[in-house]
Amino acid sequence: MNRFENRVALVTGGGGGMGEATVARLADEGAIVYALDLAGEQVEALAGRHTAKGQRVFAIQGDVTAAADLDRAFAQIEAEQGRLDVLVDIAGGSMAGYVSTLEDSDWERLFRWNVLSTVMASRRAVALMSKNGGGAIVVMSSISGVRGDPGWGAYNTAKAALINFTECLAWEVGSEGIRVNAICPGPITSKRMMDSLPDDVFINLYNDSTALGRMGQPEEVAAAIAFLASDDAAFVTGAHLVADGGLTARTGQPIVPPDE
Repeated sequence: MNRFENRVALVTGGGGGMGEATVARLADEGAIVYALDLAGEQVEALAGRHTAKGQRVFAIQGDVTAAADLDRAFAQIEAEQGRLDVLVDIAGGSMAGYVSTLEDSDWERLFRWNVLSTVMASRRAVALMSKNGGGAIVVMSSISGVRGDPGWGAYNTAKAALINFTECLAWEVGSEGIRVNAICPGPITSKRMMDSLPDDVFINLYNDSTALGRMGQPEEVAAAIAFLASDDAAFVTGAHLVADGGLTARTGQPIVPPDE
């Protein structure tokens, strides 16, 4: 498929994990992709691998919580391409801790990292997209934004805020031809998540938590993101798409087997 032939895309947090997989998926489908990441060497290496294959992927080193870095990134894209068609807001982070024990500064950091960074990037994308007849924004939320996880209150609250932000922005910019949707992954075998699991016991617990009996792959989330960003989703906006292998499709309560 070449659904993004000659379209210009920006992926924040594009240097690894689901961001890296999304950069690859968009580039494979013909997009001109800018990958923005704080890890400069990592994102430069990523761009180099794609360039070697004849694809148009460009690296931008920057902090998504810094307005100056975002201004520089969007100015570069406008100067070099004159447009932006797709923004995928993947950059963010997580932190465990109970509501009663996390410090105020921890909450602030999580919200800056996840919510404010997405708001800042999306506002700049809207300004650029509105000059060229529209575009698509995909926001990285999580199943943690639609359900509660004890010990992860700050992260879950931030991800829930992003779902509501998606709904609000979709209505504000729909008349300008800009669609806004959120992706809500479940457990994914990204390096960051796998490194956080202490042993195989926890890996098996996550595998068993899904109806499919396994964790998802970053490439599978990238495929869902590509759908939301493409014209295949032309009438989809203000939605949040859950990609969790069925994890949230059950109540989680104990089940008494029915009589056969």
